[in-house]
Amino acid sequence: EFRRVLFRSKVRVNIDLTQGKVKNNVFFTSDFHLFHKNVIRFDNRPFNDVEEMHHAIETGWNETVNQNDTVIYLGDLSFARREDSQRVVELVNRLNGTIHYVLGNHDKFDEIKKIGRFQTIQDYLEVRIRHMQDGKSVETLFCCMHYPIYSWNKSHHGSYMIHGHCHGNLHHGEDASFYVNRKVIDVGCMLHDYKPISYEQVIDKLSHVVLPKLTRTIE
Repeated sequence: EFRRVLFRSKVRVNIDLTQGKVKNNVFFTSDFHLFHKNVIRFDNRPFNDVEEMHHAIETGWNETVNQNDTVIYLGDLSFARREDSQRVVELVNRLNGTIHYVLGNHDKFDEIKKIGRFQTIQDYLEVRIRHMQDGKSVETLFCCMHYPIYSWNKSHHGSYMIHGHCHGNLHHGEDASFYVNRKVIDVGCMLHDYKPISYEQVIDKLSHVVLPKLTRTIE
């Protein structure tokens, strides 16, 4: 299944935000858990029921994302039963923007593909964004996977690790050191007011990270 997904789907996306008259943006989010009643309790989500949660997620998305924008969705879309699956399709089709899908542990490739809404579907995605920074055109790499990765491509050169899955739990206890001096962020919707977070927000939130100097020992 893993090989099938990779061979059917792209694993790299290049986005140039420096071209064109229309200002586009790139966003990240994950772990909606649509129709999952218990996640409201597990995450302490501020909703009375799943209908209220669905409305907040859809509204937050469309207030944030324009039709010309791109969203990287990092998995775990829905817990819907078969009788509710069409409602998931309808909700997803009302969301703005182009969506690239990174599969989560609760996702099935065939079911996500059947929705027919996603530009690409894969287990791992590298997004290279060309954008303006301090008046200069620069390229920034975002490595996207549902699960957090300890060491990712170009991490020592300042690339970013974007993940979901953890629902913020990795920020607590003995595992919290995972984020120290690493450009890693959990983009789970419950951590960002149930709205997608832009690449600029990611860069800003992790601007405090000081990468260690590379040292090489030759024997």
